[in-house]
Amino acid sequence: MASTSRAARSQNANLTQATQHITEVDGKVRAILNYILDHSAEQIPIKEKDLATAAGDKNELKKRLQLVTELLAQRFGIIFKQLDSATKTYICTSEAPMASIHELTPVQRPQITLLYIILMYIFLRGNRIEDSKLYGMLELLNIQVDEEHGYFGANVRKLIEETFVKQQYLKRERSQLNAYDDPKIFFLWGLRAKAEISYEHIVQFAAKLLNQDPRNFDHQLAMAQAAENEEQ
Repeated sequence: MASTSRAARSQNANLTQATQHITEVDGKVRAILNYILDHSAEQIPIKEKDLATAAGDKNELKKRLQLVTELLAQRFGIIFKQLDSATKTYICTSEAPMASIHELTPVQRPQITLLYIILMYIFLRGNRIEDSKLYGMLELLNIQVDEEHGYFGANVRKLIEETFVKQQYLKRERSQLNAYDDPKIFFLWGLRAKAEISYEHIVQFAAKLLNQDPRNFDHQLAMAQAAENEEQ
């Protein structure tokens, strides 16, 4: 019995040690911080396994993640949060929302402008749009996805289908109704878009762009919010 008790105490001690939070900055905390800061500009979600490698292993990461999150907020104004528990990924967002597009770099401005136009259109079309219809809308704005654009650059299709999808601003879904139909590709708001941008924010953007009263979009706003509540 004594041996069993000692084993139990040892196991409990190891469990407590594994879950104990580190409160002082050490080399592993710095390594995690550096990894996050180095990759935050890319806006691609950061995988937990990569953070664990920076920390040494998963247990060392768990002990330091709370302190790392606090330091990012206090020193850099960065909110570090889990994006998807299933895939164990994290994103960095700004503590203060963007007040003006002029806060962005010259490279970021056209990308964010295009992203907002796309998110607005998806929102107005019931939060799910076929890719051909999206590209048709862009053509009406004189944006040819396979031709160089004077403001948005030479790789508009790649920006939409690869960059925005990797950053999880957009989600691509493949749908095939039956074996006789060609599969179709649909775009939806991605997890990062939902985490960073509110539907109310998009309503304000749409109202300014289309020169309309924000109340004209109340129906779309209610539909989007209802659909989001069903997902939760």
